[in-house]
Amino acid sequence: MMIIKKSAFKAPPRQRGGPGWLFLGVFLLAAVPPFLAPPARGADATAGLGRPDADRAVASEPRTAKPPPSAFYAKPGPWGKLRCNYVFIEAPASLVNGYPMPSTQVRWSFPESAAGSLPGLFKGAGLPENFRAALLDPAKQVRDGTMIHLFPATVEVEAMTPAMREALYPELRKHPVNEFYFAPVKMATETVEEWFGSSKLRPELIAKIRRLTYHYNQCLALSDVAVMLQSAGSEEEARLILKTLTRTRTLMIQMEFPPDTQMEPLLDYWTVGLGSRRKDIEPIMRSIMDIGGTERLALSHVLPALPRKLLYTYPGPEYLIQGRMPDCHWTSLNFFNYEPHNFYLDDRVKTDVIMETHDDAAPPYRYGDILLFCDVANGDVFHSCIYLADDMVYTKNGINAFAPWVIMKIEELGRIYLHGKENRVKGFRHKKSS
Repeated sequence: MMIIKKSAFKAPPRQRGGPGWLFLGVFLLAAVPPFLAPPARGADATAGLGRPDADRAVASEPRTAKPPPSAFYAKPGPWGKLRCNYVFIEAPASLVNGYPMPSTQVRWSFPESAAGSLPGLFKGAGLPENFRAALLDPAKQVRDGTMIHLFPATVEVEAMTPAMREALYPELRKHPVNEFYFAPVKMATETVEEWFGSSKLRPELIAKIRRLTYHYNQCLALSDVAVMLQSAGSEEEARLILKTLTRTRTLMIQMEFPPDTQMEPLLDYWTVGLGSRRKDIEPIMRSIMDIGGTERLALSHVLPALPRKLLYTYPGPEYLIQGRMPDCHWTSLNFFNYEPHNFYLDDRVKTDVIMETHDDAAPPYRYGDILLFCDVANGDVFHSCIYLADDMVYTKNGINAFAPWVIMKIEELGRIYLHGKENRVKGFRHKKSS
């Protein structure tokens, strides 16, 4: 039996849709050393953008029409007939533009104490000898007393293979100063094209993302955001790149009511067997049946007030006054609350709340169950979400302002969070509905 220990909840991983520059809010940038060429257009963050060749590419590249996403139906179950579509959402430009542009200079930072291990690290990662020599040249490094900052040439970074990135970037990820390596952009799809194909990026940029991606657990990941920004043809396109990197895939779900729909079992499931909120959802469901059946109702209308308000949105500035943005655990524990209880932002109380109010729940899970993504070996909890139906869950994947509230499949979350053989999903059901 797996034991969830007290204070087991960890700060959730900084992940997709919250790349590092968005998570940190400010950029921990080392001073650009004198051996680097000065920017062509001054010292602003978008210097070097707007090259004529890139501008022409933007103007001349035709855009191909994207086919609409195909719909699919959830497996039959007590949740009724659910029609599902995958869609991608991105942070609004008004939100992205409120953050400073990150540097276009690639930077790798290591602790001073790691200096002696860097030659072996670079060689073990398979970096070419001339690349290693340039990185280890003291004249091309900046040391600030605690960290060593290296500035690899863009052409060398672009030439790296996925295997090289997979060997080197986990070391960079250990240090938050490496923003995009610490918190890479993650894609829970098989290909880059599947993730970005419907975006507004021109094909050349999508092709470059593909060349720069590597495997992170079971996801594709992008850390070389600086290289992508160097490919922008203007500041406007640079901001488009950043906006696009916030995209998240989510499910949009509609309930259908064919003539043979059994209303009582359906209401029982979506009111967790207690009749909770029956007065809120029964009138609209019965009215749809009365007008001929097979009509659709957005699943959001069935959810409690708070998730209905938050679904497919990003945290607003009103959460900043709490001193911490909502995370996955706050989201799970507040699912049935009309108004959020912000003391759930405190990691110390989360375990106690679940243990006092919930019982263990084994599959098959039911609507409203809390699913914890845990480390079996030590009992740590690193993600939580709310089960909806057919392995679809309500979740917020990250603590930053650019992680929206979405609906995903458990399998997709597993690609992000279940990266070790000792990681498991553990279910809990509220005692009132057990």
